[in-house]
Amino acid sequence: MQWTARQEFDRWAGRQQGWGAGLMAVSAALFLWLGYLLLVPFSVYEYRDEIACDAPLFPDRADSAYSTSTHKLCAAERDWPELLGVGFLAVPPAVAGAALFTGGSARKRASAHVFRILELQESEERARKKARIKP
Repeated sequence: MQWTARQEFDRWAGRQQGWGAGLMAVSAALFLWLGYLLLVPFSVYEYRDEIACDAPLFPDRADSAYSTSTHKLCAAERDWPELLGVGFLAVPPAVAGAALFTGGSARKRASAHVFRILELQESEERARKKARIKP
């Protein structure tokens, strides 16, 4: 009976770890997307012209599109509220994923520890019974 309970407990802990890893993967994807949006130059189309814009983190150069009249077009394409929103969306799955993964790992280790103690107690009982029978 103990082994079936342990298997079920381990299966549930493994599922919990899986959900945690999945949520952390979602969070990592969102953070990678945020990094791409912040660090990679892009282009904006105005009528028939294509305007090259620098990455939002590096707009301070003198030849930057952010310092010319096209500043509004480049800034509107990748505005900071959208970028911050992506960053804020990435935090809850990271926290929940870390908590689930840690909880699942702790459950597995605690389960292994408890069942190891039970096995040791049973072996001690068997040794005591053998010692009683011998005299």
